[in-house]
Amino acid sequence: MDRKLTFILIGGLFYGFGVAAIKLLGPIFWDSAALRAVFLLVNVAIAAITLPIFARMTGRTKHDMLMPTTIMALAAMVMDGLTLSFVPQLYAVQPQHQAYAGGLLLVAFWAFFFFALLWHRPQNEEV
Repeated sequence: MDRKLTFILIGGLFYGFGVAAIKLLGPIFWDSAALRAVFLLVNVAIAAITLPIFARMTGRTKHDMLMPTTIMALAAMVMDGLTLSFVPQLYAVQPQHQAYAGGLLLVAFWAFFFFALLWHRPQNEEV
């Protein structure tokens, strides 16, 4: 299978995991600002943990995950954008909770890009 397609599929699977987490765990965390902050921190930790796992699954190192992260995030962002636009009740019923879900998604995407950029080493640069 083409590597790009593999990363698109991983992005789609991660989207599904994110929807399930927001739908099942979101109501627990939406009621308190402190709990929302914990949910966001866990979200960032998930990015730090899963990027090296995805790298190992695809035969890469965590230093070589910037382009794959972009491909995975693009697939997940498209699916999230379509869902938030056309079926927002999949994330939450109340508009305020839908906004929290959208903010959580933004933090997730930025966390993945943060770690991919933090660990990135250009191919032709000696380290």
